Amino acid sequence: MIIPGQLRALVVDDNTYARAICAMGLKKLGVGVVEEADGGAEAILTLINAPFHFVLMDWYMPDINGAGIMQVLRDKRFGAPSATPVILMTAYPSQDNLTRARQLGVNEILPKPFTTDQLGMAMRRVLPPGEMVDDSVFL
Repeated sequence: MIIPGQLRALVVDDNTYARAICAMGLKKLGVGVVEEADGGAEAILTLINAPFHFVLMDWYMPDINGAGIMQVLRDKRFGAPSATPVILMTAYPSQDNLTRARQLGVNEILPKPFTTDQLGMAMRRVLPPGEMVDDSVFL
């Protein structure tokens, strides 16, 4: 059972300001632990070393982009983290990007900019049903 204050999220974005805004929104929604990665390589290393309930990730990053992260993450050889839900945030929600993201296993897509309420709704969709002890943090 996941207790909201014990939720663990990884925010991946090369923009420091975007990471800070996302972390603040996640904390407001009751996520207890928010870790940050400033690019794909750091995200992959972080996912190897600690479990997360979900990842909130940008699509365009300079080192390893969202598509590259998804190819590694969804590979069964990656182990347990391969099942980690991913919420993609993108300022470029073109049909090609959205189709590619879905093909690679992205669970939810949030076009930037988004509100904390929209983030909360995406979290509800990616977290297992019935796992939340207190849904009031998402209302």
